[in-house]
Amino acid sequence: ANQSGLTTAEEDNLEKDAMLAQVEARDLIEFGMIPEFVGRFPVIVPFHSLNKELLVRILTEPKNALVHQYQILFSMDKVELSFSSEALRAIAAQAMERKTGARGLRAIMETLLLDSMFEIPGSDILSVHISEDVVTGRSSPVFIRGRAVDEDQPPLEMRVKAK
Repeated sequence: ANQSGLTTAEEDNLEKDAMLAQVEARDLIEFGMIPEFVGRFPVIVPFHSLNKELLVRILTEPKNALVHQYQILFSMDKVELSFSSEALRAIAAQAMERKTGARGLRAIMETLLLDSMFEIPGSDILSVHISEDVVTGRSSPVFIRGRAVDEDQPPLEMRVKAK
């Protein structure tokens, strides 16, 4: 981050957004688009670049958000998956640095959780926590382990009463 607190990627995006806001039909024609095609656009509206906050919202807020998808995937093995807010910001920062935007979030999440997804089946892992250090590669995910509950075995209270 620089004096203004923005990273280079964020500065680049702001500069690009400012330039795109000035685009006119003749610019598109000079760029090589067919004039008849450009004439069909009644208004030219540029998309604004995503910032870290928007990427974090994309990770968490929609009904089919990536974080929720992975939590459901882990819950199929009865494992709780959690992320610190710093981890979510670090994932968003990686997408910004790679200039992959929202589409790059899935690749980052997949890489981040792949080892855990292979380790969980048949293990005693009950919970996986992802911190900022995990995202930046400084540590491994935190696994909370416990005795796996056998689905075929009745709860302990029922076994005690049966004796």
